[in-house]
Amino acid sequence: MRRATRERWLEGLLWVLAALLLGHGRGCLGALPSFEPAAREPGTLRLLTWNVGGADDGTPHALERDDLAHVARVLDESGADLVLLQETGGSETELLGHLGPRWMPMPGRGGAMAFARRGQITRWSTPLARAVGVTWHIEDRTFAVLGVHASAFSAKDRNRELGPLVEALLEQRADGHILAGDLNLDLDLDKRADLFSNDLALDVESYNFVAERLEDAARHAGPTAEPDRRLDYVFVSRAFTVRAAAPWRGHRIGTMDHEPLLVDLAISGAR
Repeated sequence: MRRATRERWLEGLLWVLAALLLGHGRGCLGALPSFEPAAREPGTLRLLTWNVGGADDGTPHALERDDLAHVARVLDESGADLVLLQETGGSETELLGHLGPRWMPMPGRGGAMAFARRGQITRWSTPLARAVGVTWHIEDRTFAVLGVHASAFSAKDRNRELGPLVEALLEQRADGHILAGDLNLDLDLDKRADLFSNDLALDVESYNFVAERLEDAARHAGPTAEPDRRLDYVFVSRAFTVRAAAPWRGHRIGTMDHEPLLVDLAISGAR
């Protein structure tokens, strides 16, 4: 009886510890940083990047028509000056209809899209698909911006894509450079990397290639995609000072699997 009682006591203790750990985990999840659009410092430029596609029972899909009005509302409420979208799925014209005339559109390739609400944008040619390159003319400055949706299924393909894209971006003559989008680099070693990367070392190499050239603006902002993956990035050159950066949580709808990622940037040495 003593042994049985001790075993039941230990079992109960383990259940208590499990409950405490679960509660702690939930508390940590609730404490993840989320962007606060209202808290905008004067003299900042606001950038938003968002993969507006999703997955239905594991099958990926582009932006769904039922979600167009929601996406337009989020973009309007974000206060973003420049928006980079991925997986628009050919719905750019309909989305612009929801956004209205204040936004200037610039379609790219492979579901990549740019919208400007302030300043003017012109397009430059990117070397690979699923990308949009724009020159952003704002605040008497010119910035080269690249929106990217890197391969979701192959670290080798991501590595092959990101090198030429970053080099093409940095070759643009501009006062500053911005790379943003769904890079599909999930580098947290404590997660099930076998589900998210077929070659983690190659993904680390890809990340380091970009990070050696540009600053990872949202490095400490936490996951951007479900369930707890950091796939979306904004990298900026030294022309900018990062004022705020985080996913704007709670804006996925339907079968979307990404949150919008927003970054407030100050122009270093602004005139």
